[in-house]
Order: sequence, then structure tokens, then C-alpha cells
Amino acid sequence: MLGRRKMMLVAAAAMLVCGCRVKQPPRRCPDGSCQAKTSDVGWGVSPTLRFSETPVVNLPLHARCRNYAGGSCVIASTVSLFRWQGRDDLADLFRRAYSGGQSASSLHAKLEARGVRYAYTTSGDAAFLDWACRTRRGAGVTFFANHFICLVHLDGQRAILLDNNRVGQYITLPRDEFLRRWRGYGGWATTPVYSPAAPLAWR
Repeated sequence: MLGRRKMMLVAAAAMLVCGCRVKQPPRRCPDGSCQAKTSDVGWGVSPTLRFSETPVVNLPLHARCRNYAGGSCVIASTVSLFRWQGRDDLADLFRRAYSGGQSASSLHAKLEARGVRYAYTTSGDAAFLDWACRTRRGAGVTFFANHFICLVHLDGQRAILLDNNRVGQYITLPRDEFLRRWRGYGGWATTPVYSPAAPLAWR
């Protein structure tokens, strides 16, 4: 009985620290910075959230990995995120070693086999995407039919996407439309958890 009470206390403490539901995978907000839940839109974005650079993942054109080998969009997106987060070693390794279609489980197995730190959601959790963009890491997301691209910005009004089939331009959508469509395509998102490039100075 005492053990059960201790477990309940630990669970309650976790909810207070993270602001998350304990039933969610522990990797969904690894730095414990989930925001409080709001009543109408789920996990909300602070109305005062501002960025010094838009998009927050402002990857140089030469570092954006194009889709390759007839359909390696998951790996291509992951390679771009590795480069943004200062892990060119992992970007080169994954680009060289892997190709072809991937699922969440197959990508995560590859990341774990290489000892990569990563975070993810497979349940359409917008709080994960808010965390990924608030920490300037971005995320690979399911979008379009059988496709996976990079979410490079998300705020209270809009989402900005980078498609590995057309790396020279961004796709901008209203936040609500993006979230609705992302969930319709499966609601999967994964990001490496390393240090992103420093933001540009305020202009």
C-alpha cells in the first residue's frame, strides 16, 4: 500500500513540474517546459511569445537536405534538423547509411541504435510542436499524403514548413489549419534534441 501511495505522489509531482498528463510518453517534453492546458484549444501558446528570427529554424539553403533515392523524406528531414542542431556528423552518417521510406518506429529504432537523443509525439500533440519551436529545434512532421517534412516555425497564428521536395521555398499556413491537417496525416513528429544555431539579433 505504501508503494502505491509513493507512486501516486511521484505521478502528481510530475504533473506539477511538467504541466503534462503523465500518461503521455516521457520524451514528449524532455526539458519539462510544457505549457499549461487551456480550455478551448488544448495545450496553448503564450500570447506574449516572440521570436527574434522567423522562421525559428532558419536553415541555410545549402544545408537543407533534398529528398533522395526515390523517397527518403523522413531521413532527409532528419538530416536537415541534425544540421540545424549542429550535428553535421550525424547528418552525414544518416544521409550515407539510410534511405527509403520510414515509419515512426523504424526511424526511432535507427536513432536509438546510433545513440541519438530525440523527442517525439505520435498522437497529434500540439504541445510537442510548440516546445520544439520554442526551443528552436523544429521537428519533422507528417504532412501531405505519405510524406514527412520539417516544421520550422509555429506560433499563435501560423506554421511555416520546409518541404524536402522543394527546399528553396517555405510553405506558410494558419496554425489551426496546419494542426488539423497534420493530425489528419497521422500526427507524428520527431526531433533530435541537441543545440540549435544561435538566433539572429533583433532587427
